[in-house]
Amino acid sequence: MLIRFRVANFRSLRDDQELSMVSALRGGRTDLVPVEGLGIDLLRVAGIYGPNAAGKSNLLDALLFMAEAVVGSHRLWPPVGPIPREPFLLDAKSHEEPSLFEVDLVIGGVRYQYGFALDSEKIVEEWLHVFPRGRRQVWLSRDVEEAEPFAFGKHLKGNNRILARMTRPNCLFLSVAAGYNHEALLPVYRWFAQGFRFAAAEERVSWASLQQFLGRRERKENEAALLDLLQRADLGVTGFEVRKEAPGRSSEEQPDLFLRSPDGGIWVFELKHQTGRATVSLPAAKESRGTRAWLSLVGPILEALESGSLLCVDELDASLHPRLAVEVIQIFQNPDLNPKGAQLLFNTHDTSLLGTLLGEPVLHRDQVWFVEKDRDGASRLYPLTNFKPRKVENVERGYFHGRYGAIPYFSPRPLLLNGQKQES
Repeated sequence: MLIRFRVANFRSLRDDQELSMVSALRGGRTDLVPVEGLGIDLLRVAGIYGPNAAGKSNLLDALLFMAEAVVGSHRLWPPVGPIPREPFLLDAKSHEEPSLFEVDLVIGGVRYQYGFALDSEKIVEEWLHVFPRGRRQVWLSRDVEEAEPFAFGKHLKGNNRILARMTRPNCLFLSVAAGYNHEALLPVYRWFAQGFRFAAAEERVSWASLQQFLGRRERKENEAALLDLLQRADLGVTGFEVRKEAPGRSSEEQPDLFLRSPDGGIWVFELKHQTGRATVSLPAAKESRGTRAWLSLVGPILEALESGSLLCVDELDASLHPRLAVEVIQIFQNPDLNPKGAQLLFNTHDTSLLGTLLGEPVLHRDQVWFVEKDRDGASRLYPLTNFKPRKVENVERGYFHGRYGAIPYFSPRPLLLNGQKQES
């Protein structure tokens, strides 16, 4: 599970920013995951609020970039090419400085702290600290300024020196080590490769995710879980069908493409609707935007719950009714539905999750984060708990009134329409 995430000098996140999944409010809650030996309870859900272009998506993208660097820097980054990072561009100094990424994780009851700093040409630093029984062990320390950049702790067993010589200046050691099956480092690598999932608003149908989920050995159980989520959304869906079409039909001819198979065939996904006494099947391409939005999330949700992984959702509220967003959150909050401690991290503009319009507030106060930009265009991340809101305080109303910042402000200047000034 994710304990915290740090990032600096990535897109609008110029200065060091930290997101914590450690609960600041306990009080007999059932939605928390206690971590034995660390004395902390971890959140299953956290939501990020802020105006458009404040940097909400950049925070999630920073975590995605870190995962892609760990998984792909050895295999996918060009050996002599630049590192595809995106530093803060509104001042020249940041463009020359390294970007930093760091996570604290709990894997198998052990805390791991892994991070790296890089510029556009090389890995500047890389480190891994492990805390068995709460005591820190330095397993990896990499510093490009040192005569010997790599240093390894005595607790990290393996062919470390050989792998260090195989590590390019623009490649992460963790990425190389995992490629050669370094047993001690595989748990951290697997968290990035398998324990982290990302769903973006523009990727509104995650066909590959659904195909992977339904293609496992437990297909009947997985089909039942998928149907349950579809019916929870009250979309009028009574069932679904996945069938394989003949090879040779292009995606242009078949817009409801599910996934192309190795032999050139395609998989088609259809939803069944009850109309009177008849059942009508509709291809996903013919469904409403809201249905497709929900359909895009059910695959990643089911995979996260099955593996106990972190699911990041960019714009949870895009095309979803507020009650569906509530449903997603409550699924992750419920220990019975989420026994493996999967986590949900999302950004949204849906303020109903903060207030009492739908009943009790869906998000606890320590699950709410804000992002806003300063005068230099740099994003700042901070939690609602900084303001110490009272338990009975209407957070939704306070947010609208600007009590916590992170809201858009509109200029009182007249509008210029068709060459004429119009008073706003």
